[in-house]
Amino acid sequence: MKRGQAFDTMMLVISVIVAVAILGMLLGFLGGIGSFGAKYSDVIPDLVKKINTQGVGITLQEKVEFSVGGMNPFVAQNAIGTAPISSDNVKFSCVSGDNLCGTDNPLDVEDGSIMINQKITATVAVCYNDQKSTTYHIIIGSVTKNVRNAAMTLCDLG
Repeated sequence: MKRGQAFDTMMLVISVIVAVAILGMLLGFLGGIGSFGAKYSDVIPDLVKKINTQGVGITLQEKVEFSVGGMNPFVAQNAIGTAPISSDNVKFSCVSGDNLCGTDNPLDVEDGSIMINQKITATVAVCYNDQKSTTYHIIIGSVTKNVRNAAMTLCDLG
């Protein structure tokens, strides 16, 4: 029995659908792995550059890994990366009441630097509002919702 051209075409279509489904599952799996434990020294300059391009708003990254060693203290000059802004316009802060920050806590955050005392994972947000201020705020905290709220308040985005 002879098969027509439609049979070969349908087999090709089915093969493409199966390949796309497998690719989707693999990308979903690999994407989940890639977002875990992103290093602070890579994430913060990327967030600053992104918000500098936008001009206003918040960029946020969860599961950012802070570890002792490397750039310690991490200063405003490190945070700006390649963004065309002055390090004088960058301020670091922690979410009020969060146990991540303070002299005897994992991070010691001051206006111009972050001192890492022990390895932790946190959420980082960068906000900026070119209508209200020239300051880029970098906010660190353990609860994403609280980090976002602090960024909204600091940059007057509410």
